[in-house]
Amino acid sequence: MTEAARAHALSDVRVVDLSGRVAGQFCTKMLAHCGAEVIKVEPPAGDALRRRGPFPDDQPDPDASGLFVHLNAGKKSVTLDVTTPTGRRLLKRLLAQADVLVESHQPGELSQLGLGYDDLQDEFPDLVYTSITPFGQTGPYRDYKGDSIAAQALCSYAYTTGDPEREPLATAGDLAEYFAGAHGAVAVTAAIEYRSEHGGGQQIDLSILESIAMADDYNYACYAATGAIRRRYYSRLLMSYPNDIYRCKDGYISFAPGAGGFPMNVALLMDRPELADHPLFVDANERQIRWREFDAIVQPWLLEHTVEEVLLKAQSMRMLFAPVPSPPDLLSNVHLEARGFFGEVEQPGVGRVAMVGPPFEMSATPLVRALAPGLGEHNAEQLVQRLTLEGEELLRLRSLGIA
Repeated sequence: MTEAARAHALSDVRVVDLSGRVAGQFCTKMLAHCGAEVIKVEPPAGDALRRRGPFPDDQPDPDASGLFVHLNAGKKSVTLDVTTPTGRRLLKRLLAQADVLVESHQPGELSQLGLGYDDLQDEFPDLVYTSITPFGQTGPYRDYKGDSIAAQALCSYAYTTGDPEREPLATAGDLAEYFAGAHGAVAVTAAIEYRSEHGGGQQIDLSILESIAMADDYNYACYAATGAIRRRYYSRLLMSYPNDIYRCKDGYISFAPGAGGFPMNVALLMDRPELADHPLFVDANERQIRWREFDAIVQPWLLEHTVEEVLLKAQSMRMLFAPVPSPPDLLSNVHLEARGFFGEVEQPGVGRVAMVGPPFEMSATPLVRALAPGLGEHNAEQLVQRLTLEGEELLRLRSLGIA
């Protein structure tokens, strides 16, 4: 690695991002944070996530989508229609100078265009070809389409979430997609490291379903070890009740007494030491069974106190209580601010926005924060200058409105 490349951990890595969903773009976002040059290849109409929003003032703008800006900060955008011979030819010329391709097309879709892993392997033997799809490249589900909710449902994650009297629930947002994207970044860096030692690229086959399934070990371990099937129980941590979310006078708090919370500490928290002898404070099994009675004791006291009052007293007693912040509260969190987690940037078309992350820091190779690209912003730089297009090729590109 050169001296210049040491400025960032992946400064000497070039990535072509052909993904059209959250998982692939989060994967390449993490690589961009580490200094990789990520070229986002979009169709001429723009990536689908540019149309998802949210948008400032609810005014759709392909360069102002909050989701796209979040996932594509620090990348370069070029527009290519890879369904055309010209688009495929230019994509291959980009791949000739790249280390990694990340794509999220349905299995077999790129193969029909001559852009599958097997099609490119001989031409680009050192390319790390990363496919992130709902169900992977093999198996009976491989051709099915799916999203984060489907993945959470199929891995039983949703089965144990929610009210037992009602339907299962999935978490908010695209949780499974982000899990897959994080795993993708790890897999890519591992493949690059392997190539540096042994040479040669390889295909990474990453399933979104399998990524989120790995995050729910308790259900599988419970059934495999005991044959018991965990059921929905108000989304509570049943074995350590009341690890739960409770309402206070002005908001919500995570009520987590920990191993030393009962019987005395919670009683003292409420200024009712006599409760230390109450069966629900003495016996954890009783709390699990008679949780409504326990809530009837604790909830009225919480409603008389603010989140800050409860939090400060509980933490002084070494109990792991925590506030449940709203988005504005989170943006003003003093701990995250002190660590530099939020960085404000001036995003064209958006204005000043808080850019979150990255989720770690590296002492020798600082991470990169940058703006998200406008649609086709780097066509001239990446397609004309880097590929040294001229003559008929350049004229053809200009006729397509690309250069």
